[in-house]
Amino acid sequence: MVSSRSWTYSLTMPPPKKSAPTPEEVRAARSAAGMTQTEAAETVHMSMRAWQQWESGERTMPQGLFELFMIKTGQWPVDSDSDGDGN
Repeated sequence: MVSSRSWTYSLTMPPPKKSAPTPEEVRAARSAAGMTQTEAAETVHMSMRAWQQWESGERTMPQGLFELFMIKTGQWPVDSDSDGDGN
């Protein structure tokens, strides 16, 4: 006999941003945190060179690392238009 159950849960965090951050968003997040590039890179366990490349647009910062940085620096939610209700 197989029974099905419906699980309902509530998330307290808004849904993640759908696209990778722009270099301007990466730079603005670091500035808002009051960190140097070295400090910001260490926060997400990456090299300063990688952080420099993300800010210059030479490489795209992975969305997961950007979200991690935002969470660790108290800047969540990532979406500026979010009102915190998850919608």
